[in-house]
Amino acid sequence: MNISNNYNFIYQNKCLNTPHLNIHSKYDSYTYTPSFTGVNNLSLAEKRIQKIEYFFRIIANRFMDLFEGKKNKILAKNISEIKPEQNDKYLFQLEMVSRIFGADKIVDINIEDKILEKIAQSGKSHIFIMNHSNQKRDPSMLAFISALLSKAYMDAGKGNEFPLSKIILNQDILKTMNPIKRKAFEACGAVGIDANIFCADKDVNAKAFLPIIKDFIKDKANIFIFPEGKLSVFKDLDFDIRFQSGIAELINKAIKIKKEITVVPLGFSYGKGKNKFSGIQIGEPVVFKRNGENTTTTSGIILKSEFAQDAYKNFFAKHKNETDIPITENGIPVNQKEIVPFIQGILAENLNICAKEAEKRIAKPLLQDEPVLNL
Repeated sequence: MNISNNYNFIYQNKCLNTPHLNIHSKYDSYTYTPSFTGVNNLSLAEKRIQKIEYFFRIIANRFMDLFEGKKNKILAKNISEIKPEQNDKYLFQLEMVSRIFGADKIVDINIEDKILEKIAQSGKSHIFIMNHSNQKRDPSMLAFISALLSKAYMDAGKGNEFPLSKIILNQDILKTMNPIKRKAFEACGAVGIDANIFCADKDVNAKAFLPIIKDFIKDKANIFIFPEGKLSVFKDLDFDIRFQSGIAELINKAIKIKKEITVVPLGFSYGKGKNKFSGIQIGEPVVFKRNGENTTTTSGIILKSEFAQDAYKNFFAKHKNETDIPITENGIPVNQKEIVPFIQGILAENLNICAKEAEKRIAKPLLQDEPVLNL
């Protein structure tokens, strides 16, 4: 794709003399162990930091457990006993639980586009990618989306055939919880992986992802993931650098069997100070297809937003009348072995646009009669 030249050129220049970031663009952080000089020191440093974080997570969680009210403890126990199954009962329970965790939030969201309704009516599995802008507040926005999506499935009459949610999280978040809370999170679809960048356990992640991918291919699972992962804390880095390649690699593997994969970007943003509003931008789905040796895509939100980079906007504008746009480099289709950075770039651009559109929603003055959504 012509835009890849711009993307790779910009990326390589930003990452010059920064081996930490070179890993990000070229290798799947879930399955690849870097072998460049100095990686052992980085791995050891990351492991030490992980142990410290793990310790403080345990202390914080136990402290919260001590002062947690009886009502919340009963709620957690009730949620932990829910069985994730494809039936009306679980879908209703999931909506109610999601409403509890997403309650008391006033959100400006583009529900008028009815994207979630179209997803529910299709009955097919989707991948939802989200920007990790605020680790404390992102879970409540995810719950907000879960409530809306659950309702959309019920309204579409999909109570017995909807894909179950699989929410990919750092496994340390789950492992440091008390057993009841952990089961409650797992009942809502949480799945733990080793989110380390340099020393991730490949066996742990393969064991976690394999059943998810199988269900996803059979339209039995929706995947929710924050592609920035642990890089989300590095706010001084550009978004396309923080966006890790793991999800692009997963798509490239799954598309060999599923043939068509749809990714929905969800942009989250939060007001500061007295501005208590939150913004969500549900992006236009990006559809990847495999046609023989070639991979095609759609533009998603790129042609509809002022925030799109010119390279992406110009490329997709030339193909605006095409349903499935071949991913090419200098006019030559990109082969499967080299396609991951291109998928990664397209998704990073779409998600970054959605994040900026969400920020734009909370930045504008709220008119007195303007509708907002409150669960």
